[in-house]
Amino acid sequence: MSKYTITPWRSQHDLLQVRSQLYGTNPSTPDQRRHAVDRVMAWKLRGNLPHAVESTALLIDAILHHSNPSNSMFSVRAVYSAAFTRFVTGFCDIGRNKERSLEPSSMLDIAKQIGMPVEFVALRHEATHEELPAVQRLVKAVDDGLQWLWTVYWSRLEEPESGEMIAASMAKVKADARQILRGFRSRRREAVQSRKLRDDFSNIQSTVRASVALFGKSSAKMEAFASVLVEDRLLSPSKRELGASLEGAFVIWDDLLKFINREHHRFAMALVKALLEAISVRPGEDTEKEACCMWVTHILHSEPWNHFVTALEKRLVRKDVVMWCCMHPGPWTQRLGRDVLKAEDEEFVCDWEDVFHASQLSVAGQDEDDAELGTWIRAATPFAAPIGVVR
Repeated sequence: MSKYTITPWRSQHDLLQVRSQLYGTNPSTPDQRRHAVDRVMAWKLRGNLPHAVESTALLIDAILHHSNPSNSMFSVRAVYSAAFTRFVTGFCDIGRNKERSLEPSSMLDIAKQIGMPVEFVALRHEATHEELPAVQRLVKAVDDGLQWLWTVYWSRLEEPESGEMIAASMAKVKADARQILRGFRSRRREAVQSRKLRDDFSNIQSTVRASVALFGKSSAKMEAFASVLVEDRLLSPSKRELGASLEGAFVIWDDLLKFINREHHRFAMALVKALLEAISVRPGEDTEKEACCMWVTHILHSEPWNHFVTALEKRLVRKDVVMWCCMHPGPWTQRLGRDVLKAEDEEFVCDWEDVFHASQLSVAGQDEDDAELGTWIRAATPFAAPIGVVR
């Protein structure tokens, strides 16, 4: 399932606009840099502001302070020193927190680990514990700091694509994914029929490499890749009947999907999301929806997947699955939710069982599983209860 990152800016375009204003090459437009600094300070009030963005604004603000001839040289040195010290200290603290060590490394060691010039740490120490450095040294250090920030953060921002470019890119990813996956399925079937599964590892490895190379680090492309497996009904036999086993499909696809997830740890979540959408959002036959339910429970609870999905991933996925079932009540999500809760631990069941049952609609007359399509009309009514009472 998709996980959202909260940012203080509205869109990627806003961040790129601030970047162009902060690093503008035209010296005759200081107003743009001032506007960008003020905008970053407003973002800071919203929270979740990356330290690289704040540090850039502080260093630019010090430069703007220096450009005002009415400011004393002492105040200029003080502002430069404060901005530079906060910039260096913040990045070293971030590196130290990532260590999670009982004996944290020195600031100098942290700087080496994150690729920060050691001269930055030395100047920071001098500005903190000794006399304020000379203006010329501070100006050069701030310029070097801005260049370092550009290299490690600003230059790595992705340019937003237009809607047409995104659509064309996703269409190509899906077309390439179909070719890769259908080719794998054909070769895998031959290996199963000839009973040479042990000799098929090269087929799995080459398909994993091609798949990961196709979507890379892009979550959108990975979700498009996963959707092809579901939309094209590649994960279940074409002539499968309701209630039939999927053991053959598991034999064909399990190894490939597990190794892809090992290379890209969010793939299992993307695949489960595509399966859930097929169950409750897109129209489809009951055999298809049943197969999707079986795949979700297989990924969550089968022994082969336990070694390829981390405990954290499994907790996140199972929570998202039950939450999806609560928000999309229906016969198949009801069945899926029951199966998931039945296999989970007592703590998880205690957290979600009441919420799940309260969200489901009761079907008047008889159980949905026993209904024959076309012989009667389904009628769903909510539980009768006073306002404010959850049953």
